Amino acid sequence: MNGNPATAFRFAVLAALGLMLASDALGGPVRYALAPIGLVGLSYAPFLIAAVLILAYGLAALATLRPDPFAIAIFLPALLWLPYALLLGLPKGQVAFGVYTWVPFFLGMLAVAAGARTAALRWIAGVWAVAVIGVFANAMMPFPWVGESYEILGVQAEFAREWQAFGIERLPGFSRASFTAANQITIGGALLLAGEMRRTAKLAVWLLSILAIALTTSKAPLVAILVAPFCLALYDRLPAVRRFRFSQWLLGGLFACAIGLPLAALVGFRFGETGNLTFLSLGSVGVRMDEMWPRAYALLDPLWPRLALGVGFGGVGAGQAYFDAARFSPGDNLFVFLFVTFGFGSLLFAAPFWRGNRWLFQAAPAAHRQLFLVAILVLVLGTMANIVESVIPGFLLGMLAGKALDPRAAAFEGPPAIRSGRQLRLDPVRI
Repeated sequence: MNGNPATAFRFAVLAALGLMLASDALGGPVRYALAPIGLVGLSYAPFLIAAVLILAYGLAALATLRPDPFAIAIFLPALLWLPYALLLGLPKGQVAFGVYTWVPFFLGMLAVAAGARTAALRWIAGVWAVAVIGVFANAMMPFPWVGESYEILGVQAEFAREWQAFGIERLPGFSRASFTAANQITIGGALLLAGEMRRTAKLAVWLLSILAIALTTSKAPLVAILVAPFCLALYDRLPAVRRFRFSQWLLGGLFACAIGLPLAALVGFRFGETGNLTFLSLGSVGVRMDEMWPRAYALLDPLWPRLALGVGFGGVGAGQAYFDAARFSPGDNLFVFLFVTFGFGSLLFAAPFWRGNRWLFQAAPAAHRQLFLVAILVLVLGTMANIVESVIPGFLLGMLAGKALDPRAAAFEGPPAIRSGRQLRLDPVRI
């Protein structure tokens, strides 16, 4: 961290994150209130502010004339895959929107560099209450903005998505989609359960989370709120000498599952007909294997150069929805989305889940525990969703990438530890 300008950005990073979280948690009513007065464009300001901050950090890092892994990770993908997408013929607006959706990821990296890891996760945990209240309120009354749309820059967009699962309404709460609310509840709830709370309070948070997620009918977040706290509790109860191996094996299993399902779909594996219990069904997995993932793979045709380099920013996901609706594919799997976007460059995204884990476990066990939980959440949610384009999961993936870029930065928290030019020393904890 010595000479790294990121620590001067700590307050700005947290402020930008706060604006993004407010926009994400209250996306429906905020846009609905701004639209009649012609100011709906202000709802996109948090992303633009964060983008300017990220660019300012990158330029400040370059000005130090020292190699900075975070600045390199910000500029290198943009310098390679942004012009590449334009060369493939993608519309400029689609490419720009594709870059726009990556802002939470880059902000997550910057939060690690700035020593704002714990504070950022604390703020994310605070979104839990807003999301739960929103879903419960939505269950008691319909919100006027759900299903309604607005226009911005000639593009029609919904204030909040209206849809159903097996005839059951999917409630978005105050957010713009049911899965967004479910992700907020799952991640916020898991972080709260990992903190210092009485058992009765933890039980209440866990039960309220399950009920609220059930009202959104989102299945992957429901699995995550069941699996993640259990795995962390088991991690805490293991002897210290066994914790690291357990964490690595568990992440390996989740990683294999997240990659294995879309690979199975690629070679033709399919689930048979399945029934459902209310909204619980394997049917959504079948839809991904039958339709969504093959549609994403089809974007790689012709194979050269797309197989090697993907389709670039905006070539898959939300950018398509507005500019290339006929071929739209959400990806609906973290690694499908990454591979279609970056081709074999996506292999670099294995690093966030592995690099730095051993050092962090030895030097900063509390940080390792925290980021172990984050990795579980990202992998479980990423198995069935393109989490890069969701604010909170995308931010968490960025934090994991920041940990991989500089594990020592992930161990720091708060203002710069260096006051007199001497490097802070972290002695590994010997087990």
